[in-house]
This record gives sequence, C-alpha cells and structure tokens, in this order.
Amino acid sequence: MFRRIAVHLDQGADCSRRLDFCLRLAKAHDAHLTGIYASYVAPGYFYDEAGLWVRGMDRAVQIHEKARTAVQKAFSEAAEHAGVAAAWRQGEWGTPAECVSRHARSSDVVVVGQNNLKDLEAATGNDFVEQVILTSGRPVIVLPIAGTFSTIGGRVLYCWDRGREAARAIADAAPLLRNAAALQVLSLDEGFPLQQPSDVPFEDLVAYCICHGFPQPVHQMRDVRHGDIGDAILTAAADFSADLIVMGGYGHSRMRQLVMGGATRSLLSAMTVPVLLSH
Repeated sequence: MFRRIAVHLDQGADCSRRLDFCLRLAKAHDAHLTGIYASYVAPGYFYDEAGLWVRGMDRAVQIHEKARTAVQKAFSEAAEHAGVAAAWRQGEWGTPAECVSRHARSSDVVVVGQNNLKDLEAATGNDFVEQVILTSGRPVIVLPIAGTFSTIGGRVLYCWDRGREAARAIADAAPLLRNAAALQVLSLDEGFPLQQPSDVPFEDLVAYCICHGFPQPVHQMRDVRHGDIGDAILTAAADFSADLIVMGGYGHSRMRQLVMGGATRSLLSAMTVPVLLSH
C-alpha cells in the first residue's frame, strides 16, 4: 500500500482532474495526501493610470497569490469531503520542479500531469515532468492531459529490459501490482541488446512477481528495429487494454541541463494511459 502520496498542484486546467485522481488513490490505499503547489509567477501586462499597457510584476504576484489561495482552499475542502488526511506544501524558492521534488521525498509516490504547452496557467516551465522524474528520488505517476482514469493498476504493462531503472520500477509499483488483475511484461528487440537474454532469465522475474503477490506475468517481445520505441509501448498497452504502464525513466540531470532517454521522452509526449516511472 502507498501510505503517503504527493500531488503537484498549480493553476492549470488539469489540476482539479489530477486532484480527483489522487483523492481516489489515497482512499483506496488509506493514504495521507500532500498537495505541493509549485508554479512560476507569470509576468502580466495591465493598464496603467493613463490607460496604457505596462508590465506589472507586482500585480502579477498579487494575482498569483490569490490564485494559490483559491487552489489551497479547493484542495483542503476536497480532501475533507473525501475523508482523506491531507497537508499543504508550497515553494518559496527554486523552480517548480525543484519544489515538487524537494517536498515529494517524504512520500511514497508523486503524481504530476503530462506537460501541456497549451496550458499557460500551469506555468511550470520546460521539462518539468522530466526534472521531477530525475531528481525527486521517488516513483512518479504521470497522468495524460486527456482522458479520465477511474481505476489504475488493474491491467499493468511493465517494460522490462533487465536494467537498473526497470528493476526499480517494478519494485516501486508493488503497492499497485499486488492488487492488479493482469500483468504483461514487454521486452523490445532493438537489434543490439545490451545484455544477453540468457543472463537474466524471465523465470527469475516470474519468481519475483509470485513471491510478492503480483499476478502471473506474461512475456511479450516486440521488434522495434524499424520503429519508434514509444509508439511500440503505447501500441502494446492498447492491445493489452492496460490502464497503467510501468517503466524505468532513463536519463540524467547535470548542471541544470537535462537529457532523457528516447523511449522516456517519446512516451511522455504521446502517452494515452497513466505511466509510473522510476529513475
């Protein structure tokens, strides 16, 4: 069970949907929910006394603080109505991604929304989701910007390449996998495997799943030598009717520059179901 869940909150259009999802998840796990408000103050333009447009940062800050107060009130009321124990955190310094990562480290999992370039009110900055994945030290559930997700973790697609990040991902997803009805393990043939399949037999992964009370995993191999890895994962998820994808988040963040693996970035740009990523 997840005992502490964190959710990113902002002024964006997806915020209320993200909160509703996390309240349902918290109730299902009898978990504590921490709302983390993190958003840049977007500079605004306003009429001055002469009726001219002027850049007003002070006025933008006032609007931001008013909106933040409204989000906090909505969060507290929704949690109380749902009967979920909750706490509020907000960032006073650093980027939104730094704020979320800092406060999420006291939770078992953090929920964020897919980057939405059209949602200007969210104001989280470039690569927000990727930075949280790489710096929070916690598994991150990313919700797509479209769709409703009343359940999660009933039918799980797990991306397995026998690597470190994939190993972390299945362990981090354990609270969901113990209640799953079906688990499919997806391996991708890129034509140049980093490890020999015989090095880590599938039977060992099956034994791990059974020991932890997960569903009996079914293995599937797909050829991606002439296709996009992200598309292959999403197609496999659709064919399996998965309501959750579990995978490792590949990349590194150095000197405030971010590099994500191609599969991770591709999936995050076109995701259709929630994805749990571990780094």
